[in-house]
Amino acid sequence: MKNHLIVFVDTYMLSTYMRITARQIELFQMAYRHRSTRKAANALHISQPAVSRVVAELEAEMGVPLFDRSGRKFEPTSAAHSLQQTVLKHYQGLGRIREAAIQIASGTGGHLRVATVPAVADTRVAVAAGKLMAELAALRVDVDVLDERAGMAALHEGRVDCAIVSSDPGDPNLACTRLADLQPVVIVPRDDPLADARRMSAAELAEVPQIMLTPRSPFRRAVEIMFDSCEVSFQVRAEVQTQSALVRMVAQGAGRAIVDKDILAALQADDVSVVPLTSDLSWPVRMITFSASNDIPGLQRFTNELKEHRGQSH
Repeated sequence: MKNHLIVFVDTYMLSTYMRITARQIELFQMAYRHRSTRKAANALHISQPAVSRVVAELEAEMGVPLFDRSGRKFEPTSAAHSLQQTVLKHYQGLGRIREAAIQIASGTGGHLRVATVPAVADTRVAVAAGKLMAELAALRVDVDVLDERAGMAALHEGRVDCAIVSSDPGDPNLACTRLADLQPVVIVPRDDPLADARRMSAAELAEVPQIMLTPRSPFRRAVEIMFDSCEVSFQVRAEVQTQSALVRMVAQGAGRAIVDKDILAALQADDVSVVPLTSDLSWPVRMITFSASNDIPGLQRFTNELKEHRGQSH
């Protein structure tokens, strides 16, 4: 009979006719742990009769006594021991869920999905994500490298939590945070005739073919607008997606390029010369999120880290 009872209790959660609530389980566990309805009530900040009533309801629902109340005792029965083991088995993930919820609410954990334009993916965004994950073991940051249009589509489709772009979408349903204004400079090989120049004009820059970001890059479009405003034509030697590739190609003597000066510190690019532009050129970087998500602590931590970036390589 005892073995039959234990099996019955151990499989009670599979029963379709028992109406056992999470509240009953919570109060049962507290009473089981303290061996006292009074201590359980104090721990939960409720009245002792409330605990006694819920435990009695659970016993009635199961049809077996869970505590021995003879004399002044309040000791778990074998049924209570079996029920406790079952609760621990079936509810062992509940504590992890609560812990994850606390971490998400504080911004110290959770899963952040980021879409970013290629030009800042392997520098500013990668550095910020890496630093946060090194500091917060429970935080995961996935980075998907997409152009602006694809990144915004991923945001609207719910595949990412934020998009790092350059252009302001002008959508009232979206929050647009300006992270930084990148200050582009010209980089040339060490043996370039203008390697020692103090400044370089658009016309001087265009004397040799350019290594440029791809046409879909908003930063490439800004460079084209600069050339157009100066009425300067240019030739393209090669197109790449990332600023890192621009620097590597220029270092090998392949041509000239315009890059964000922060990347030079990140890459420790000693094989190129840096020359400021005479033309005004700025590359804004923005984070786009849905307005309802903008104040979520995890996103705020990531936003702050991106704002504080100063060309770190670690």
